[in-house]
Amino acid sequence: MLDGLRGGRALSPEARLLLLSAGGAENDDRLRTLVSGPIDWERLCALATRERAEPVLYERLRKVSAGRGALPAGAAPLERLGRVSQFRMMHLEQRLGESLAALARERVDAMLLKGAALALTVYGSFVRRPMSDLDLLLRGGAAVAGRARAALLASGWATTELEQLHEFFEGHQHLPALVDARGTGVQLELHTALFFEGHPFRLSPEDIWSRSTPIIAFGQRTSVPSVHDQLLHLCLHFAWSHMMATGAWRAFRDLHTLLGTGDIAWDDFVALARSSRGGSCCYWTFRLAAQLSGVAVPSQVLEALKPPLPEFALERLERHFAANLFPTEPVCPSVAMAYTMWRVGVRPKWSGHGDVRPWDRTDDLLFDETTRMSGPRRLAEHMRNARGWARYARAVLRG
Repeated sequence: MLDGLRGGRALSPEARLLLLSAGGAENDDRLRTLVSGPIDWERLCALATRERAEPVLYERLRKVSAGRGALPAGAAPLERLGRVSQFRMMHLEQRLGESLAALARERVDAMLLKGAALALTVYGSFVRRPMSDLDLLLRGGAAVAGRARAALLASGWATTELEQLHEFFEGHQHLPALVDARGTGVQLELHTALFFEGHPFRLSPEDIWSRSTPIIAFGQRTSVPSVHDQLLHLCLHFAWSHMMATGAWRAFRDLHTLLGTGDIAWDDFVALARSSRGGSCCYWTFRLAAQLSGVAVPSQVLEALKPPLPEFALERLERHFAANLFPTEPVCPSVAMAYTMWRVGVRPKWSGHGDVRPWDRTDDLLFDETTRMSGPRRLAEHMRNARGWARYARAVLRG
């Protein structure tokens, strides 16, 4: 599948290597080729840390290099980072057990979301599915949030400076994150919804709970979303909430792993994606994962979810999204331009999203000073960034 790779041609060897490690054994030959060539290990370590990929990436590279000698000396920091990550994940797993017990004592039902759900049901451990925080969805939403938060604060979690952002968190999908009081830096987010208030998707917490699967974790009764809801949430979180700009390695690896379970009924999933207004977000998650990580998404699924654009336009958008996955790559130099390209690809009007956009609540965080400048000043600033525009144009137009 990757022989026809288009979107990743302009990416650095480090970005390509990281993305290939999210896929299956069919990528091993390409990984070996990249490892044997010139690699900036410092850059690769930085990318792996950004994606929480350190332990998985190191083990993958060690295995594909077996019998061909040790990894280059530059890989040593990656091994050390992997060991630190493994310790953090074992601690995070322990904190989840303690947190579920604390919530159970208060008779608060909480569902595992995202990484925690996948770690326990698909990967088999937190070490195999690294993450930066825990995400729990509360049954009862805001009505029980205060009680749940108090129980967690009493069980070793602490507040952060995010508590001051009262206006931002009103209508947000989760409360301000709590941090481990033991100083490890791991965090926990209590969700009352999946997306911020007014989001365009037909996917409510009640829907997720009604289709959820009960499990026993750490001796406590809890739940995880159905496999189709996990897959849908993965796509919406990556392509809509994160606008395909962060979390690519985790999203593509999770997609590959979920597909490997054999539990996806594709006709049912396509119907769910369409009815939830998430079809175009699923399409781009699937297409990028297939092109950059070799994830075996059925071609008929891509065709069924494809937005109404000619292939020429889809190829250029693919290159744009690929270039914007990591800050080390030829990213789009203009936030406003990136928003425009996202709109063209996701087709929010066609998808039934109305006027709501993922940046509606985060403009102050996402827009840089350049986007607030007057027209002449903005043009002058872009002229000074001519080299960045040239790199971006080459990546998108020529691939």
